[in-house]
Amino acid sequence: MKKISTRIILTVLSCAIAMSLVVGGTSIFRSIRVIEENTKENLLSTAQIYSGYFNEDLVLYEGTHNDLYQVLKGTMDMSRLDEEGYLVNYSDTILSPMVRGITQETRKCAGIYIAIDPKYTGRTEGSWAGIDDNGTLTQSLPTDIAGKSPDDPSVSFYYNAIRAGKGTWSDPYFNNANLNVMTYSAPIIVDKQTVGVIGVDLRVKDLIREVEDVKLYDTGYAFLLNKDYDFLVHPNLDKNTNLETIENGKYAYIVEEIKNKENGIIEDEFDGQTQIIAFSKLYDGKVVILSIPKKEILAKVYTTTNFIAMVIIVASMISIFLSFILGKKISDPIVFATDILNKISKLDLTDIEETKKMKVFLNRKDEVGAIFKATGVLKGEMRSIIKAIEDTTTNIVENTNSLTTATHETTQSVNDISKTVEELAQASMGQAEDAETGSEKLYILANEIKAAVENGQIVVESSTRAQGINEEGSQAMDSMVEKFNISNKSTQLVAENINSLSEKSQSIGSILNTIMSISEQTNLLALNAAIEAARAGDAGRGFAVVADEIRKLSEQTGHATKSIEDILNAIQFEVETTKVSMDESEESLNDANNTLEQVKKGFDEIYKAILISIEAINQLDGKLEIIDNEKENVILTIQSISSVTEETAASTEELSASMEEQAATMETILNNTEKLAGVIEKLNGLVGRFKL
Repeated sequence: MKKISTRIILTVLSCAIAMSLVVGGTSIFRSIRVIEENTKENLLSTAQIYSGYFNEDLVLYEGTHNDLYQVLKGTMDMSRLDEEGYLVNYSDTILSPMVRGITQETRKCAGIYIAIDPKYTGRTEGSWAGIDDNGTLTQSLPTDIAGKSPDDPSVSFYYNAIRAGKGTWSDPYFNNANLNVMTYSAPIIVDKQTVGVIGVDLRVKDLIREVEDVKLYDTGYAFLLNKDYDFLVHPNLDKNTNLETIENGKYAYIVEEIKNKENGIIEDEFDGQTQIIAFSKLYDGKVVILSIPKKEILAKVYTTTNFIAMVIIVASMISIFLSFILGKKISDPIVFATDILNKISKLDLTDIEETKKMKVFLNRKDEVGAIFKATGVLKGEMRSIIKAIEDTTTNIVENTNSLTTATHETTQSVNDISKTVEELAQASMGQAEDAETGSEKLYILANEIKAAVENGQIVVESSTRAQGINEEGSQAMDSMVEKFNISNKSTQLVAENINSLSEKSQSIGSILNTIMSISEQTNLLALNAAIEAARAGDAGRGFAVVADEIRKLSEQTGHATKSIEDILNAIQFEVETTKVSMDESEESLNDANNTLEQVKKGFDEIYKAILISIEAINQLDGKLEIIDNEKENVILTIQSISSVTEETAASTEELSASMEEQAATMETILNNTEKLAGVIEKLNGLVGRFKL
C-alpha cells in the first residue's frame, strides 16, 4: 500500500509532467504548422521571383526584337527591294552594324539574325551575328534558304516563324552555329507583305546555370518545363520526359493544377520522398518549379522539439523536488492522524499526551486542525457510547432469558397441534383418494353397461334375423316335402311303366336336375343356418345341429340324385337293372321323407326357442336402459363426495402448513433469541476490549 506522501508526490508530479507535455506538444505542433506554412509562402514567393527574373529576360529579348522591327520598318524602302544591290547595301550599311552592336550589348545574347526572303534577290540577304561560349563575336550572312524545302530542318528557324505569323519562343535547340539557344522569332511584315524573319537567340547555357544555381535548403532544386510540360532543365530528367505522362501519369494532377493556376503550392511524393513543390508560369507558357524535401523544411522543427524536450525534462526534475517537499509537508499531519486512528482501531480510547507537535496541529486554522479536534471529540463520544452499550446489554440479557423460556413452551404446543392437523390431513387425503378411485371404477362400470345395452340391441337384431331365416328354412322344407312326394309318385309311375322308361328318360333327367337344384339350395340354407347359429352362440347350438343334419341330408340327396342319374343311364341299356334301381330309389325317397319330417319339426322347435330368446333379451335390454339412465346420477354423487373430500383435505393441508409455518416461526424466534444471547455475549466481550 502506497503512503499518502508518495501519492501526493506522484499526483503533483503527474500534473506537472502532463502540463509540460501538453504545452510542449502544442508548441511543437504549432511550430510545425507555422514553419510549414511560412516555408510554403516563401517557396511560392521564391518561385515567383525566379519566374520574374526569367520573364525579364524574355521581355528584354522581345523588346530587342521589336526595336529591330521598328528600325527595319522605318528604314527599309519597300519599293526598292527588287532593285539590284539595294538589299546588299542596306545589309552592309544598316543591318550588320546594328545587329553586331545589339548582340554585344544584350546580356545572355547568343546571337541575332535578320533574314530577307530570297524572292527579291535570289539569295537570302540580311545579317547574323553570334557570340560563342568564349565571348568571340562572329558575323556573317544568315543561312541561305534559297532553293531549300520548308521542311528542311536547317531552315526551320525561318519557316517556323513564317507559319506562326507572330512572335514565338522556341524550346532550347542547337542552331546552325552549334550553340544551344532559345529563339524569339517573328516575321517581318511591312504593308501586309512578309519580307523576312527577325530572330533573337537567348543563351540556354546561362538559363540552365541560373536554374541550377537555385539552392533551397540542403537538396532542394529548381527545374523548368516548356509549355507542353516537357522537362527543359532538370538534374536527372531531359526533354524527352513529360511530367504529365511520367510513371504512367502519376503526376498528371500536378499538370492539371498548373493548367488552372498561374502559380501554386503542391505537396506530394516526388523523387522518392515527400516534396513541397512551388510553381510559377512564365508568360511564354514555360513553368518554373521549385522542389524541397519536406523533412529538410522541418529540420529546424526537430531542433526546436529537442530543445522543448530538454525543457520538459528539466521542469520535471524541478517538479519532482518541489513535489517531494510539498508532499512531505502535506502528508505529515495525515501520518500523525493515521497513528492516532490506528490506536483507536485497537480499541484504545485513552487520552493522548499533548506533545508540542500535537499542539501545533491542534492550533492550525485549516482542515488539519479540524481533523485533530474532530478526532478528540470522536474518542470522547465513543467512550460514552461504549459505556451506554455496556449498561444496555445487561438489561437485554435478563429479558432474553425470559423470552427464551416462553418461546420454548409455545413451540412445543404448536408442534403438538401441527402433528394432529397433519394426521387429519392424511386421513382426508386417503378418503379423497378412495372417493376418486370409486368414481373412476363407477365410470368404467357405466361404460361397460352402455356397451352391454348396445350388445343387447345387436342380439335382438340378430335373433330377429335368425327368426326370419328359420321361417324361410321351414318354407323351403315344405317345398322339399312336396317335391319329394311328386318324386315318389313319379317313381311309382316309372315302376308301373317300366317299359316306357326309355322314351321318358329325358323327362326323368329334367326331374333329376330339379332335385339337384333343390339339393344345392338345401345345402346353401344349411350353410346359412350354421352361420347364424354360430353368431347366436350358446343359444344357437341346437339350431347348428339341425343345420348340420340338413347339410348332410342335402349331401345325401345329391348322392341319391347322382345314383338316379346312373340308374337312368343304366335304364337305357338294361331295363331290368333299372327296375331294381328304381326300387332302391323308392326306398331312399321314403327315408328322405321321414328325414324331412324330422328336419321340419327341428325348424319348428328352433323358431319357438328364438321367440323365447327375443322376449328374454328385450326384458334384459329394458333393465340395462334403466341402469344406464341412473348411472349418471350415481357418478355425479360420487364425484361430489370426492370434490368435497378433496376440498376438506386441501383445507386441512393449508391448516397444517400454517401450523408448520407457525412452528417454524416460533423456532426462528427461539433461534434468534439464542443468537441474540450469543450476540450480546460477544458484544460484552467487545465492550470489555475497550480501554476507557
